[in-house]
Amino acid sequence: MLLAAGLAAGPVAAEAKEPKLEVARAELGKALTCHGEINPGREPPILFLPGTGSDGSRVYALGKGAFDALGRPVCVVAFPHRTTADVQVSVQYLVYAIRRTFRMAGRAVALAGVSQGGLLARIALTYWPSVRTRVSDVVSVAAPHHGSTVGIGGLCDERGCPPAVWQQAAGSRFLKALNSGRDETPGPTSWTTVRSATDGLVQPQTGPAPTSALRGARNVLIQRVCPGRVTSHLGAAVDSVTIAVLADAIRYRGAAKPSRLPPDVCSHPYGTGLDEQQTAFFLELGQQLLGQSVASVPRVRHEPRVRWWATRRALSPRLIRGHSRLELESQPNIRTGGRQ
Repeated sequence: MLLAAGLAAGPVAAEAKEPKLEVARAELGKALTCHGEINPGREPPILFLPGTGSDGSRVYALGKGAFDALGRPVCVVAFPHRTTADVQVSVQYLVYAIRRTFRMAGRAVALAGVSQGGLLARIALTYWPSVRTRVSDVVSVAAPHHGSTVGIGGLCDERGCPPAVWQQAAGSRFLKALNSGRDETPGPTSWTTVRSATDGLVQPQTGPAPTSALRGARNVLIQRVCPGRVTSHLGAAVDSVTIAVLADAIRYRGAAKPSRLPPDVCSHPYGTGLDEQQTAFFLELGQQLLGQSVASVPRVRHEPRVRWWATRRALSPRLIRGHSRLELESQPNIRTGGRQ
């Protein structure tokens, strides 16, 4: 009885030591939209985390066929100002969403984060240790975990840049704090990253230190699975490899394995369930749509200050798991035809 009480009190005690959520609870609740029934008797949901310039609704509508094919309920987090606000504010929406969907499902949920969405997943699990056991998998796609050396010029003007753009640049003060020797894949959570060598917005993606790769994760380079494929930053979210990796991650225990991907994963450009014509049209207009969606969001002339909790030592450090950051890249092409 005492042991059970101690276990029940554990997460509460941990939460007491974590940064408090400063955003009003009503605002946090309004930002979470779930599609499909969520209860302890069904498969737990996938929390979809959109990238900079998106509130997630358009991406969900575009990718509904792929989400339906995965067979899980899907919840979308709409981060403030179309995911251009200070990441230290946006991450609070995610922490709330993890806690709420975990209570609804009665077990750990999966996170699928695109671009900044993948970075926000890592921020949440780094600074809020209590949510680590509530997340089974993180699949991070084209995320600027170590900053991007390519500027998103279309989102900046004479007023400056949106806060999150400053923070995702290589060398930003926030990323220096996040990457100051911390475990890059915290908790018992299984971590998988996906990236494209031909990503035009988040670089570098090859060489000794790809920005989207994480120590301790299974790091998947799309071109290692499908040699010669040209996939853009936006395209990485809907690429057939990405969708297959997400399906594998939520189906099996542990990180996704490219060797388990379908034999025909490279025979079609987009994920199972996606309309090829509609998806190609969206990607063709992607940069234009991105600029239009953030035309009126707040801009600042310099990076937001780094908050106290982002610089302090991690609450519960642990040893980094043994996967090498480049474990997949050190191998020959994983797939050149038949299944390995």
